[in-house]
Amino acid sequence: MSTSALRQLHPSAILMLASAIAMVCTYLVWGLTMRSEAGLSSLLNWSDISWQIAEVDSRGRIVRLGAHPFGLALLFGLVTACCMSFAWGAWQYFGRKTLTQREADEGLSERLEKVGKDLDDEMSSLMQLVKQHMELSGTHSESLSQAGENLMASSSPEKIRAIIQFLLKENRKVQNEVTELNGKLQQSQRQIEKLRINLSDSHRLGLLDAVTSLKNRHWLDVHLPKEVEAAASANEPLSIIMADVDHFKRINDTFGHAVGDEILRRFAELLSKNIKGRDTAARYGGEEFIVVLPQTRLSGAKNLGEQIRNELECKKWMHHRTGQPIGKVTASFGIAELRKGEEYGDFLDRANSKLYEAKAAGRNRVIVDD
Repeated sequence: MSTSALRQLHPSAILMLASAIAMVCTYLVWGLTMRSEAGLSSLLNWSDISWQIAEVDSRGRIVRLGAHPFGLALLFGLVTACCMSFAWGAWQYFGRKTLTQREADEGLSERLEKVGKDLDDEMSSLMQLVKQHMELSGTHSESLSQAGENLMASSSPEKIRAIIQFLLKENRKVQNEVTELNGKLQQSQRQIEKLRINLSDSHRLGLLDAVTSLKNRHWLDVHLPKEVEAAASANEPLSIIMADVDHFKRINDTFGHAVGDEILRRFAELLSKNIKGRDTAARYGGEEFIVVLPQTRLSGAKNLGEQIRNELECKKWMHHRTGQPIGKVTASFGIAELRKGEEYGDFLDRANSKLYEAKAAGRNRVIVDD
């Protein structure tokens, strides 16, 4: 491995590699000292057997055992140290990867919250400007109305001249204030557009699945616990449907990943078409999907699952390039309704267990957790 490649490795990975090399070297050195007459013992002026755990003949039979336990202790000590270093490095490496993903998710959530807050603040500023503009218009309308009444009641040239000067002054004042207000409105509009694009990109990158354009696993981890809490607080029903495309690996292996992705997109469209209102479809991972159904009882979720299953089964699938028939594509469904006092994880596990029951029972079926 080159020096540049080593520099790119994580320190924990380097520690794991060094521990493995040290372990191999320990066994090699020990093996050499077992078979060499001029071993490490000669350097310490000990007898040959002091460094030997056992001496064997060409047939593998033990001829004699070492008289000193230091060789055995050294061997096991070095091997134990190498194993512990390797285990610690592995824990640091894989634990850090998990932590990095968690930090990325938290950073994305913080970014979304910050952009949302900035957008709310900018909208509040815009509302203040509109309110200021309305108050300004009202004030000038009253001034013009009063000047008009005074003009009608005045007969002397001096008073008329004074009223005209007042109107000119008010007009200049209105022009300046309107110009300043328009500048602020344009600046606020540009800032809102910038925040809107930023928020849209953040949602698109962080909360949408790249293949199906449905909500992704991160969205579920953030929002499903909130739906569970809201349903429990309002004492309203909440159901979820977990769906898994049957034999999806076989489809990928036979027709390629492009066809597999197309099937996932079509299935996502089917889910989106059959939900409404606050219902949300999301890709849980791989070929698994989840449909979150607020204010929906188990019976309603079951009817929806059967409807989606039947529509998918009735579709005719063909390769989009060659026109080769793909065959029937089906899916299995597991459904659960939130129980009183149930945690988010347990709720999800019940639906997942019913999904596996559906697959174990022959696939292409809906099983509910009664």
